Amino acid sequence: MINKDRYLENLVGTANPVRLVILLYDKAITSLKLAAEIMEKENPGPEEVDRKYRALGRAGDILAVLDGTLNFEKGGEIARQLHEIYEGLLNDLLRVTAKDDPGTVRRMVKVLEDLRAAWAEAEINLKKEGLLATPPRDTRERSSGLAATL
Repeated sequence: MINKDRYLENLVGTANPVRLVILLYDKAITSLKLAAEIMEKENPGPEEVDRKYRALGRAGDILAVLDGTLNFEKGGEIARQLHEIYEGLLNDLLRVTAKDDPGTVRRMVKVLEDLRAAWAEAEINLKKEGLLATPPRDTRERSSGLAATL
């Protein structure tokens, strides 16, 4: 586990800001897919039910981080639209945590996959234009908290 933690800290510490968003989407998607798979099982055992709730919790934490880091001043209408999407996903998450609904979870995954694809495309375009750089060293050292979210 220590090697994984170091790997994540290094990955987060050296990633550009857009890549960090993509990494968060990846983890939220993985967590929601796991939860949906467990929901679809006929009689999941107690350990699986616990894994489902932890996966849903992790997805909720990530959505809260994504929403909480929006800059409405700089992001304008896009930030407002993302806020509405994240808010809707968090509301859906509350519902599926209370009552299993794998169909809703799969729709949530689709929304996040679409957003992830848009961010990945933005990253490519920004790199082509030379507008993305690796964060400075002092920013990297503060990124271990984000690695814990992943």
